[in-house]
Amino acid sequence: MSRLAGTAFSVTAPQSVANVPVLRGSYVMTALRSGVVVHATDTWDLHDLTSQVVHSEGITLSLFLEGHADVSLGGRPFRFGRAAGGDAALLVRTQPDLFVRKGRRGLHVRKVNITVPAEWLAAAEADRMDRQGQMRRITGDHLANVRWTASARLAGIAEQILLAPPYAPFLRDLYLESRAMELLFEAFSMIGDGAVEPERPRPRLKQRMWLVQDYLEARLGEGLSLEQVAQEAGMSVTSLQRAFRSVFGSTVFEYVRKRRLERARDTLVAEGISVTEAATIAGYTSSANFSTAFKRAFGVPPKSIR
Repeated sequence: MSRLAGTAFSVTAPQSVANVPVLRGSYVMTALRSGVVVHATDTWDLHDLTSQVVHSEGITLSLFLEGHADVSLGGRPFRFGRAAGGDAALLVRTQPDLFVRKGRRGLHVRKVNITVPAEWLAAAEADRMDRQGQMRRITGDHLANVRWTASARLAGIAEQILLAPPYAPFLRDLYLESRAMELLFEAFSMIGDGAVEPERPRPRLKQRMWLVQDYLEARLGEGLSLEQVAQEAGMSVTSLQRAFRSVFGSTVFEYVRKRRLERARDTLVAEGISVTEAATIAGYTSSANFSTAFKRAFGVPPKSIR
């Protein structure tokens, strides 16, 4: 499947994954007759897995319904997903570049990627739909990216791709092609009309906050204080909170609380542990309080997905 994404695919860590599963769930990558590539995943990472591939020129539209992705392209780090300022993102590559993904054991990701090769966009003469020159400004810059919150319609189409009916191959490809074109139409329409703007990040601040995030992820089971986290970041507590919220849209401890609940949920699903054990993973001493927080976060009580 990696040939559809690029060249020189490899797993760089861990070194001991030969002949063992690395993902659990549903993983689809297929090239359609138009040349567009659809990549849909509903998977759990079974290892702290690092993989890489050289991506060719093109544009990738990503829609995250759950989870996130920590990646780098050409050495520049990106985080995509709901915790990164928007569940929809469009990333431009005007030249081949090395793409690296770092997965975490237990991470659950539900997402759809639609990749448009450079020749497809050129043949489509996309500038004809570009009323304000926005498309030209975005597609002409390597690693230009746009993020926004997906509309209910966009999320619904992504769900249809993830839950595609079991058609025969010909009908399946027609089904996927029609949904992929709908996603691209809405995304390109928003960009061409100027409804969303290209991201102009402050890379150093973002990288700093991603390091803070890595620090938090490695210590989700520990009792952290804001002072400890701020000291690790080399910032005051106030500056840390302001910077963290600007990147992730939440305070440090809102993020930690959400991630602990997600980890407890994923363990309930994957291992069938008791609600009491899940409460401990999430940092709750009371199962009742955990159940209340769980239902508030995910809409269902923990027993119903155990």
